[in-house]
Amino acid sequence: MEGRFLACYEEWLGIQEADLDELLQSISTRHSNRDWREAELRELVERCMRHYEEYHERRRGLVRDDGPTFFCPPWCNSFENSMLWAGGCRPSMFIRLIYSLSSSGLEAHLDTSTGRAVSSHGEGMVGLSSSQLARVNELHQATLQEEEKITSQMATLQENVADGPLLPIVKRRQMWQWSGTSRVENGGGDAEVEAEAAMEEYTESMEGLVEEADQLRLGTARALVLEILTSKQAVELLVAAKQLQLSVHEWGHQRDLRNGRGR
Repeated sequence: MEGRFLACYEEWLGIQEADLDELLQSISTRHSNRDWREAELRELVERCMRHYEEYHERRRGLVRDDGPTFFCPPWCNSFENSMLWAGGCRPSMFIRLIYSLSSSGLEAHLDTSTGRAVSSHGEGMVGLSSSQLARVNELHQATLQEEEKITSQMATLQENVADGPLLPIVKRRQMWQWSGTSRVENGGGDAEVEAEAAMEEYTESMEGLVEEADQLRLGTARALVLEILTSKQAVELLVAAKQLQLSVHEWGHQRDLRNGRGR
Protein backbone atom coordinates (compact mmCIF):
# COMPACT_ATOMS: atom_id res chain seq x y z
CA MET A 1 0.00 0.00 0.00
CA GLU A 2 2.86 2.38 0.81
CA GLY A 3 3.96 2.23 -2.82
CA ARG A 4 0.65 3.77 -3.93
CA PHE A 5 1.03 6.61 -1.44
CA LEU A 6 4.63 7.27 -2.48
CA ALA A 7 3.74 7.17 -6.19
CA CYS A 8 0.94 9.70 -5.66
CA TYR A 9 3.25 12.11 -3.82
CA GLU A 10 6.12 11.78 -6.28
CA GLU A 11 3.73 12.33 -9.18
CA TRP A 12 2.50 15.48 -7.47
CA LEU A 13 6.06 16.76 -7.02
CA GLY A 14 6.66 16.18 -10.72
CA ILE A 15 3.51 18.14 -11.59
CA GLN A 16 4.63 20.92 -9.26
CA GLU A 17 7.98 21.16 -11.05
CA ALA A 18 6.34 21.22 -14.50
CA ASP A 19 3.81 23.85 -13.41
CA LEU A 20 6.57 25.95 -11.86
CA ASP A 21 8.52 25.93 -15.12
CA GLU A 22 5.44 27.17 -17.00
CA LEU A 23 4.73 29.84 -14.41
CA LEU A 24 8.29 31.14 -14.47
CA GLN A 25 8.26 31.21 -18.26
CA SER A 26 5.02 33.19 -18.24
CA ILE A 27 6.59 35.80 -15.96
CA SER A 28 9.61 36.24 -18.23
CA THR A 29 7.57 36.44 -21.45
CA ARG A 30 6.62 39.89 -22.68
CA HIS A 31 3.48 40.62 -24.74
CA SER A 32 2.35 43.88 -26.29
CA ASN A 33 -1.31 42.82 -26.13
CA ARG A 34 -2.30 43.25 -22.49
CA ASP A 35 -5.71 41.55 -22.82
CA TRP A 36 -4.17 38.54 -24.52
CA ARG A 37 -1.55 38.24 -21.79
CA GLU A 38 -4.19 38.46 -19.07
CA ALA A 39 -6.16 35.65 -20.71
CA GLU A 40 -3.00 33.54 -21.04
CA LEU A 41 -2.08 34.00 -17.38
CA ARG A 42 -5.64 33.26 -16.26
CA GLU A 43 -5.65 30.01 -18.23
CA LEU A 44 -2.33 29.00 -16.66
CA VAL A 45 -3.57 29.77 -13.14
CA GLU A 46 -6.75 27.78 -13.70
CA ARG A 47 -4.75 24.85 -15.05
CA CYS A 48 -2.53 24.87 -11.96
CA MET A 49 -5.62 24.85 -9.76
CA ARG A 50 -7.09 21.94 -11.71
CA HIS A 51 -3.90 20.01 -11.02
CA TYR A 52 -4.25 20.85 -7.32
CA GLU A 53 -7.87 19.67 -7.30
CA GLU A 54 -6.96 16.45 -9.12
CA TYR A 55 -4.22 15.77 -6.59
CA HIS A 56 -6.66 16.24 -3.73
CA GLU A 57 -9.08 13.87 -5.41
CA ARG A 58 -6.37 11.19 -5.60
CA ARG A 59 -5.43 11.87 -1.99
CA ARG A 60 -9.03 11.39 -0.90
CA GLY A 61 -9.04 7.77 -2.01
CA LEU A 62 -5.75 7.10 -0.22
CA VAL A 63 -6.89 8.86 2.95
CA ARG A 64 -9.87 6.53 3.13
CA ASP A 65 -7.49 3.56 2.88
CA ASP A 66 -5.29 4.69 5.79
CA GLY A 67 -6.01 8.11 7.27
CA PRO A 68 -3.55 7.97 10.21
CA THR A 69 -0.60 7.59 7.81
CA PHE A 70 -1.15 11.15 6.57
CA PHE A 71 -0.35 12.58 10.01
CA CYS A 72 3.28 11.40 9.67
CA PRO A 73 3.67 10.16 6.09
CA PRO A 74 6.75 7.99 5.42
CA TRP A 75 6.99 9.42 1.89
CA CYS A 76 7.89 12.85 3.35
CA ASN A 77 11.23 13.62 4.96
CA SER A 78 11.46 14.41 8.67
CA PHE A 79 11.67 18.17 8.11
CA GLU A 80 8.53 18.14 5.95
CA ASN A 81 6.71 16.08 8.57
CA SER A 82 7.65 18.56 11.30
CA MET A 83 5.64 21.25 9.50
CA LEU A 84 2.54 19.20 8.72
CA TRP A 85 -0.87 20.17 10.04
CA ALA A 86 -3.66 17.58 9.62
CA GLY A 87 -1.84 15.83 6.80
CA GLY A 88 -0.64 18.89 4.88
CA CYS A 89 0.25 22.57 5.10
CA ARG A 90 -1.82 25.02 7.09
CA PRO A 91 -4.34 26.73 4.76
CA SER A 92 -3.45 30.09 6.29
CA MET A 93 0.09 29.63 4.97
CA PHE A 94 -1.17 30.72 1.53
CA ILE A 95 -2.25 34.02 3.05
CA ARG A 96 0.99 34.45 4.96
CA LEU A 97 2.78 34.05 1.64
CA ILE A 98 0.74 36.95 0.28
CA TYR A 99 1.90 39.12 3.17
CA SER A 100 5.51 38.01 2.76
CA LEU A 101 5.53 38.71 -0.96
CA SER A 102 4.79 42.37 -0.44
CA SER A 103 8.15 44.14 -0.61
CA SER A 104 6.57 47.18 1.00
CA GLY A 105 6.56 45.32 4.30
CA LEU A 106 2.88 44.49 4.50
CA GLU A 107 3.58 41.84 7.13
CA ALA A 108 5.08 44.52 9.36
CA HIS A 109 1.69 46.23 9.35
CA LEU A 110 -0.17 43.27 10.81
CA ASP A 111 -2.21 43.92 13.93
CA THR A 112 -0.57 41.49 16.37
CA SER A 113 -3.77 41.04 18.37
CA THR A 114 -5.87 39.92 15.41
CA GLY A 115 -3.38 38.86 12.74
CA ARG A 116 -5.07 41.28 10.31
CA ALA A 117 -3.19 43.55 7.93
CA VAL A 118 -4.17 47.13 8.70
CA SER A 119 -2.59 48.98 5.80
CA SER A 120 -0.76 48.50 2.52
CA HIS A 121 1.84 51.06 1.48
CA GLY A 122 2.92 51.02 -2.14
CA GLU A 123 2.52 48.30 -4.69
CA GLY A 124 5.12 45.79 -3.58
CA MET A 125 5.61 42.56 -5.50
CA VAL A 126 1.99 41.51 -5.16
CA GLY A 127 0.57 45.02 -4.98
CA LEU A 128 -2.68 44.42 -3.12
CA SER A 129 -5.29 47.12 -3.55
CA SER A 130 -7.30 48.28 -0.53
CA SER A 131 -10.33 46.24 -1.62
CA GLN A 132 -8.17 43.17 -2.18
CA LEU A 133 -6.55 43.64 1.21
CA ALA A 134 -9.95 43.78 2.88
CA ARG A 135 -10.96 40.52 1.18
CA VAL A 136 -7.66 38.85 2.12
CA ASN A 137 -8.17 39.93 5.73
CA GLU A 138 -11.68 38.49 5.73
CA LEU A 139 -10.48 35.22 4.23
CA HIS A 140 -7.60 35.10 6.72
CA GLN A 141 -9.89 35.40 9.71
CA ALA A 142 -12.35 32.83 8.37
CA THR A 143 -9.51 30.41 7.60
CA LEU A 144 -7.97 30.79 11.05
CA GLN A 145 -11.34 30.04 12.65
CA GLU A 146 -11.74 26.86 10.59
CA GLU A 147 -8.18 25.82 11.38
CA GLU A 148 -8.88 26.26 15.07
CA LYS A 149 -11.96 24.04 14.83
CA ILE A 150 -9.99 21.25 13.19
CA THR A 151 -7.11 21.67 15.64
CA SER A 152 -9.57 21.39 18.52
CA GLN A 153 -11.06 18.24 17.01
CA MET A 154 -7.58 16.73 16.66
CA ALA A 155 -6.76 17.54 20.27
CA THR A 156 -9.99 15.97 21.50
CA LEU A 157 -9.36 12.85 19.45
CA GLN A 158 -5.81 12.49 20.79
CA GLU A 159 -6.89 13.11 24.39
CA ASN A 160 -9.63 10.49 24.08
CA VAL A 161 -6.94 7.82 23.77
CA ALA A 162 -6.42 8.23 27.54
CA ASP A 163 -10.11 7.52 28.09
CA GLY A 164 -12.55 4.89 26.76
CA PRO A 165 -12.80 2.67 24.93
CA LEU A 166 -9.07 1.78 24.83
CA LEU A 167 -8.23 2.35 28.51
CA PRO A 168 -10.69 -0.28 29.89
CA ILE A 169 -9.22 -2.83 27.48
CA VAL A 170 -5.69 -1.99 28.65
CA LYS A 171 -6.78 -2.34 32.30
CA ARG A 172 -8.33 -5.75 31.67
CA ARG A 173 -5.15 -6.94 29.95
CA GLN A 174 -3.08 -5.81 32.93
CA MET A 175 -5.38 -7.69 35.31
CA TRP A 176 -4.90 -10.90 33.29
CA GLN A 177 -1.15 -10.53 33.58
CA TRP A 178 -1.34 -9.99 37.32
CA SER A 179 -3.67 -12.94 37.83
CA GLY A 180 -1.50 -15.25 35.75
CA THR A 181 -4.47 -16.49 33.74
CA SER A 182 -4.53 -16.88 29.99
CA ARG A 183 -6.16 -14.51 27.53
CA VAL A 184 -8.57 -17.23 26.47
CA GLU A 185 -9.73 -17.85 30.05
CA ASN A 186 -10.47 -14.14 30.43
CA GLY A 187 -12.00 -13.52 27.05
CA GLY A 188 -8.80 -12.11 25.60
CA GLY A 189 -9.98 -12.79 22.09
CA ASP A 190 -12.97 -10.52 22.64
CA ALA A 191 -10.68 -7.81 23.99
CA GLU A 192 -8.58 -7.91 20.83
CA VAL A 193 -11.72 -7.51 18.76
CA GLU A 194 -12.78 -4.56 20.94
CA ALA A 195 -9.36 -2.94 20.54
CA GLU A 196 -9.45 -3.37 16.78
CA ALA A 197 -12.93 -1.86 16.64
CA ALA A 198 -11.84 1.09 18.81
CA MET A 199 -8.80 1.75 16.63
CA GLU A 200 -10.95 1.58 13.53
CA GLU A 201 -13.23 4.21 15.04
CA TYR A 202 -10.25 6.48 15.68
CA THR A 203 -9.00 5.82 12.16
CA GLU A 204 -12.30 6.91 10.63
CA SER A 205 -12.22 10.09 12.70
CA MET A 206 -8.68 10.85 11.52
CA GLU A 207 -9.72 10.26 7.91
CA GLY A 208 -12.52 12.77 8.37
CA LEU A 209 -10.12 15.36 9.80
CA VAL A 210 -7.68 15.04 6.89
CA GLU A 211 -10.51 15.33 4.36
CA GLU A 212 -11.91 18.37 6.16
CA ALA A 213 -8.45 19.97 6.27
CA ASP A 214 -7.89 19.20 2.58
CA GLN A 215 -11.13 20.93 1.69
CA LEU A 216 -10.07 23.98 3.68
CA ARG A 217 -6.66 24.00 1.98
CA LEU A 218 -8.26 23.76 -1.45
CA GLY A 219 -10.98 26.30 -0.69
CA THR A 220 -8.50 28.86 0.65
CA ALA A 221 -6.22 28.50 -2.37
CA ARG A 222 -9.13 28.77 -4.80
CA ALA A 223 -10.49 31.89 -3.10
CA LEU A 224 -7.11 33.59 -3.31
CA VAL A 225 -5.95 32.77 -6.83
CA LEU A 226 -9.30 32.65 -8.62
CA GLU A 227 -11.42 35.21 -6.76
CA ILE A 228 -9.25 37.81 -5.03
CA LEU A 229 -5.94 38.14 -6.87
CA THR A 230 -5.36 39.30 -10.41
CA SER A 231 -3.87 36.75 -12.79
CA LYS A 232 -0.38 38.23 -12.42
CA GLN A 233 -0.65 38.25 -8.63
CA ALA A 234 -1.92 34.66 -8.65
CA VAL A 235 1.02 33.57 -10.77
CA GLU A 236 3.43 35.18 -8.32
CA LEU A 237 1.75 33.46 -5.38
CA LEU A 238 1.76 30.07 -7.10
CA VAL A 239 5.44 30.46 -7.98
CA ALA A 240 6.32 31.25 -4.35
CA ALA A 241 4.21 28.36 -2.99
CA LYS A 242 5.69 25.80 -5.40
CA GLN A 243 9.26 27.02 -4.92
CA LEU A 244 8.80 26.79 -1.16
CA GLN A 245 7.41 23.25 -1.21
CA LEU A 246 9.99 21.91 -3.67
CA SER A 247 12.89 23.59 -1.85
CA VAL A 248 11.79 22.32 1.56
CA HIS A 249 11.43 18.83 0.09
CA GLU A 250 14.94 18.95 -1.37
CA TRP A 251 16.61 20.49 1.69
CA GLY A 252 14.81 18.11 4.05
CA HIS A 253 15.87 15.12 1.96
CA GLN A 254 19.51 16.23 2.03
CA ARG A 255 19.28 16.75 5.78
CA ASP A 256 17.94 13.22 6.28
CA LEU A 257 20.79 11.80 4.19
CA ARG A 258 23.37 13.67 6.29
CA ASN A 259 21.76 12.23 9.43
CA GLY A 260 21.75 8.69 8.09
CA ARG A 261 18.05 8.59 7.17
CA GLY A 262 16.39 8.14 3.82
CA ARG A 263 18.03 7.18 0.57
